[in-house]
Amino acid sequence: MRAAMRLFGAGLSVSLLLGACGGDSDADIEGKGVPIEDVPKLYAGAMCKAFESCFGGLFGIFSGGESCSANYETAITDELPRIKQAIEGGTVVYDGTKIDACLSAIEKQGCSLQGEPAECTAALDGTVEVGGDCQLDAECKGGDTYCKVSGACPGKCAKKELAGGDCKGDSDCAAGLKCSEATNKCVTPAAEGAACEGGGTAPECGPGLFCIGSDDDGMKPGKCLTITEAFSGKSGDACFFEGKPACTTDLRCIVESVDTTTGKIVTACGAPYASGAKCKIAIPDGCPVDEYCKVPQNTFDGTCTKRPTAGQGCAKLFDDDLCAAGTRCEAGVCRSLQHLGAKCSVDDVCYSGHCVNGGCAPSGSCS
Repeated sequence: MRAAMRLFGAGLSVSLLLGACGGDSDADIEGKGVPIEDVPKLYAGAMCKAFESCFGGLFGIFSGGESCSANYETAITDELPRIKQAIEGGTVVYDGTKIDACLSAIEKQGCSLQGEPAECTAALDGTVEVGGDCQLDAECKGGDTYCKVSGACPGKCAKKELAGGDCKGDSDCAAGLKCSEATNKCVTPAAEGAACEGGGTAPECGPGLFCIGSDDDGMKPGKCLTITEAFSGKSGDACFFEGKPACTTDLRCIVESVDTTTGKIVTACGAPYASGAKCKIAIPDGCPVDEYCKVPQNTFDGTCTKRPTAGQGCAKLFDDDLCAAGTRCEAGVCRSLQHLGAKCSVDDVCYSGHCVNGGCAPSGSCS
């Protein structure tokens, strides 16, 4: 459920980069329209509404009890001083009178969470032409550019990468493309009904689609399905594995047993569990969002238990590390999400989603 947006280097994939509209920098910051200080909260809210309209009931299940808007707002606010500095330096121009149209366009996107709305390209844009020095994506002129860094800063403004081009994230790729996590290359996402993932044997699905039946270990691709098709399993139905759809959002895919001889996993869609209740491993986890099904090793039966908080050892579910809302697993210990400049060793612990050279760094910037 990650969808990255490039605005203010906050790691979001639809950016708020707009066409240069000229004028005095101070007037652009303090003039008519929405003050730039108000943009993080408004922009985060619009983006999260788009996510909610796309994912429906899944949105709450996979949010882990966290606030989408609060997390995005924090990430964008962290980067705001750099954007304001760029505005004052003339490498970025902001027009607050065009923000409302941008926000409306974002909310209407729904599952079309790719590319940059033209309305947003009218509100904030860089002034640096292709080939010019840059520190931020936002400094590069036009919605089809980014700050390409090769080694040390500064980077160079460049056209976004076409299919096959090297990338670090979706915002490096041209509209309609994604950055493959398996290959770090820009690829055309798989369409509805097409093969997907399988340990990099096929591309990831496009917006609003889910890959069902993929086996990364066995290098076997799955199939891209719509949300309705992918989460259609009814109570008692086998689910998730061997190409079966996941369960409807009011149910969970519960692992009943595993045949140790054949490795066959027996599953069934069933109701989620109450706080502190006896539970079985489920996909997604069947316990309340602030708990997880803690099971003894080599068993599938456990008890819904509070997720570990900051300073406590991370919990495990399959290969996933689990921590309480607002924390992430780093070196086996849960740690609170960190602001720009904080020390880090993994991307996930940073609000920006980027840990570079041991520190939380802005997405879409030269570090």
